Amino acid sequence: MQLFALDLGNRQVKLMSEKATKVLPSYFVNAAEYGKRDVLALVKKEEATTWDYVSGRDSEFTYVWGPGLNVSRKRVTDTLDFNARYDTLEFKVLADLALAELARDFEEASNGVLDVAVITGVPTDDYDTDDTIKHIKNALIGVHSATIDGVSYVVRVHSVDVLMQPVGTAIDAMVDALGNIKDDNEIEDSFVGVVDIGGGTVIIDAFDNMNLDTDNHDQLEEGSHKLFIEIRNRMVEKGHKISEHEVEQIVREGNDREVYSWSPNGRETIDLTDIILRERKLYTRNIAQAVKSTYKAMSRMRKIYVTGGTANLLIKPEFERVIKIAEFVRNSETANVRGYYKYGLLNEVTAVDEATN
Repeated sequence: MQLFALDLGNRQVKLMSEKATKVLPSYFVNAAEYGKRDVLALVKKEEATTWDYVSGRDSEFTYVWGPGLNVSRKRVTDTLDFNARYDTLEFKVLADLALAELARDFEEASNGVLDVAVITGVPTDDYDTDDTIKHIKNALIGVHSATIDGVSYVVRVHSVDVLMQPVGTAIDAMVDALGNIKDDNEIEDSFVGVVDIGGGTVIIDAFDNMNLDTDNHDQLEEGSHKLFIEIRNRMVEKGHKISEHEVEQIVREGNDREVYSWSPNGRETIDLTDIILRERKLYTRNIAQAVKSTYKAMSRMRKIYVTGGTANLLIKPEFERVIKIAEFVRNSETANVRGYYKYGLLNEVTAVDEATN
């Protein structure tokens, strides 16, 4: 039985198995939008960053998906949804593709059936909704089939554990790579905050000796989609026609150097640095103020962990100016999925210890 961890976010998908950790977009593009791809055969198979996927539950259509997905001038199938997202066809197809993407690293998946247990998570407010857990388990438990570039993969999901999303970051900080609780972890006996900034939501939680403190909690629909929409709006005001998904690619690709440019036609290059940095600063200030107003007991907190796929889009000095005890989690994009995976390992270690005692 293999352990798969899935963080099926609104903007990004983070996946983990014993073989690999992967980050992909939470949207895909109908293959017809691409036309005939790579007709010059210049891309080597091992260098490809997108592939053709067919989900068994939506077998009429082929989708292009992968970390190198090109969304320029293309209609995108998006899974961002604030209304019963986990019961939509788009989310279920995304789940199929995610399972196949992890399964492709295991020979059993293409030669037979790969048996797996899945750990995943949902925003805190969604966790208390019976329908949410039911829809996620309905989407994941059972046999899934999908093809990737014509190769079939079959996965049988035996069990699904659903955690509160910020718990993933807490477990990642508490548990080592082998599934053992660290002796020097700062969460188990402390009062800490976890601010999880994703594509759709900003989840502000606090844990007191690992118990959820409901007095210091909020969940806002202010994820990175809000940032990308504002940047797009500023660009539209200047006469540029561009989609939210294209803006996201520009921001993520330029974020390391904080230099942002865009070529709408391959002839001219437009410098967007001033627009994007200004909107990032404004977005950072808005998130910092939301955190400040939520944590009524900040003076008693040991630290506040800042995590999620959007944490690296904040301007850190601007955030830390307001939230002085903030600690930005290393590799925050994958912190939750690492925590989900370690949760599975922790349970395996606990089960072995109980069996031997």
